[in-house]
Amino acid sequence: MNFRETAPVLSALLRKGVSLGAYPCFAASAGAGEDVEYFEHYGHRSIYPNEKYLTEDTLFDMASLSKLIGTTMACLRMVEEGKINIEDNIGKYIENCYGKDHITIFRLMTHTSGLPAHLPLYKEPDPTRVTEYILSPDLFYETGSKTVYSCMGYILLGKILESIEKKPLDEIVKEKVFIPLEMNHSFYNPPKGIPCASTEKDIFTGEIINGVVHDENARFLGGVAGNAGTFCTLADATRFARMLSLRGKGYLSASLFEYAVTDHTPSLSESRGLGFQLYTGKPFPAGNKMHYGSYGHTGFTGTSLYVDNSTGVYGVLLTNRVHPTRENNMLSIFRRDFYNTLFSEE
Repeated sequence: MNFRETAPVLSALLRKGVSLGAYPCFAASAGAGEDVEYFEHYGHRSIYPNEKYLTEDTLFDMASLSKLIGTTMACLRMVEEGKINIEDNIGKYIENCYGKDHITIFRLMTHTSGLPAHLPLYKEPDPTRVTEYILSPDLFYETGSKTVYSCMGYILLGKILESIEKKPLDEIVKEKVFIPLEMNHSFYNPPKGIPCASTEKDIFTGEIINGVVHDENARFLGGVAGNAGTFCTLADATRFARMLSLRGKGYLSASLFEYAVTDHTPSLSESRGLGFQLYTGKPFPAGNKMHYGSYGHTGFTGTSLYVDNSTGVYGVLLTNRVHPTRENNMLSIFRRDFYNTLFSEE
């Protein structure tokens, strides 16, 4: 990879996205292993009601990238500590599973549990009963027969981790992910005063969401949930990507990392590792130029992070494409072109 030639192309592409209104700003990086070869911030972190420029210390709502950065990594660290087993049934940790005791941690992490993709938990009265709200309805499909990407499964996984550690998920992730990886500017519920990229206009208050998690269910759970809630700077997201590029070296054992990025659903509609999206030629949000087995994740707010399985080249693209409305879907074009440019063979 000739980053000297590729970096200006990436920059021009992403700046074009801002000029065309695909997203108000972007923060992006690329490199391989320990090296950071491209690192750029551009645009406005907020355009409504007032324009505010993006700065290097701006936090982005990572949305579903939280599943990978937070919940997945915390769970994998707890596997290595002997506190949880991937094949454990959820009934080991949840008293009443409403006949769903057979679902395993593996099924939650590979999105093959049978749980629905989404439930409007925020319409329920009591966040302390969230496991009941998720598990009491009938299964959406037979466990193991499909891959259905499920925020519900990851909210449940977060609650299981909390039951084991006897502390909130944000404390668990700080201890097991943020501190070891020196992600010192990553948070759930960011402290007041730290610049954040704005997201959508809140349908309930009419105010622009800023510094508060965009996902309604995560907000219902106080901003700390297994499916969403992490906020990161580009520098911290890049630290995380570098660890993945090095295949977990110094953070996870080689055997567990390789198991996590193995395709556990080869015969199903999506290729899933443990928390990872995997590229195997099936329709993919990051284009089609990376090698088979490449891994990463996206977030609904406009965030993404991928690593090429063969070369170790990584890319991080953070935007707030939902500002001021989620109806803007232009990012998908620029995200695909960003990763296709980055991962194209020379």
